[in-house]
Amino acid sequence: MSYLIQSWPAAHQDALLVKATDAYGSQVRAQQADDTIVIDHEDSLDTPSGRERDILHRAERGDYS
Repeated sequence: MSYLIQSWPAAHQDALLVKATDAYGSQVRAQQADDTIVIDHEDSLDTPSGRERDILHRAERGDYS
C-alpha cells in the first residue's frame, strides 16, 4: 500500500480528517500531537533528519551504497 502526502506553505488551520476507518490510524490518532515528527524538505545532509531522508530516498531507488 502506498500513500501520497503533499504539503505546501499555508497559514495554520485545524486538521481535516478525511477518512478514519483503519485500526492503525485509530492508534495514531489517539496519540498526542507532540508525538508527530515533521521532516522539513529544506533539511540538508548536515542534519540527522536530512541524512535519514537521503537514506530512505536512496533505498527506494535500490541504491544501498
